[in-house]
Amino acid sequence: MRELLQKEYIYLDVDLHTREEVFHFISKESFKLGLAENQVAVGRSLAEREEQSSTGLLDGIAIPHAISADIKVPAILFIRIKEGVTDWQTIDNSQVKQVITMLVPKDGEQEHLQTLADLSGELVDEEQRKKLAACLSVDEVYDFLNQNDNSR
Repeated sequence: MRELLQKEYIYLDVDLHTREEVFHFISKESFKLGLAENQVAVGRSLAEREEQSSTGLLDGIAIPHAISADIKVPAILFIRIKEGVTDWQTIDNSQVKQVITMLVPKDGEQEHLQTLADLSGELVDEEQRKKLAACLSVDEVYDFLNQNDNSR
């Protein structure tokens, strides 16, 4: 995952209130970072995927993802939301406070979706969700998300 997540892709205590605001933030930042050519297309891809089924998990974690020809570089963005998003459907009806987004170019769909599946599988574990929630800095989030699966 180290090649997909950079420290500058980690945002802490962001003031967002709706799922739409989160998607707009992701789209805007992916464009600013040079990961995507068209921020509107990224937002649309995130929303279309969410319409298929919610990416909200447990304990305030969501894992939205976008697959688009407008995404130039595969990446993972992490956002910790200050207050939480209430209009995001989650398995346990919790407010979404941590968003792990995967951005995937259309031609890299297969290899990167396996990374997403692995990450989702890990976050089913309550201890892993608690460890992620306890991360206080960009460095701690980065280290947690890049740990070798066997060391968790």
